[in-house]
Amino acid sequence: MAEYRVQKVRDAFLVLNAEGERVGPFWANELAAERERLRMQVAFDTRLKRGLRPCLSCNAEFQSQGIHNRLCDACKDHAASLGREMAG
Repeated sequence: MAEYRVQKVRDAFLVLNAEGERVGPFWANELAAERERLRMQVAFDTRLKRGLRPCLSCNAEFQSQGIHNRLCDACKDHAASLGREMAG
């Protein structure tokens, strides 16, 4: 999930956060703004410990949203379906 994006405003480019707020200077070209967006995104993801991680259940690698996210979607769905069966 990207938290930062680049937007063109007149003859310049901006890096905006998820709330749409400017988080840096105006850039003269899109490539420079995109580099800054990527730098900010990597720093943000690193703070949250986002990235590829092995699922604790099946050991398949998946894109984790942070240290709280340890099961892949398939294992999470399977666990949820087991919970519904036991409750019903």
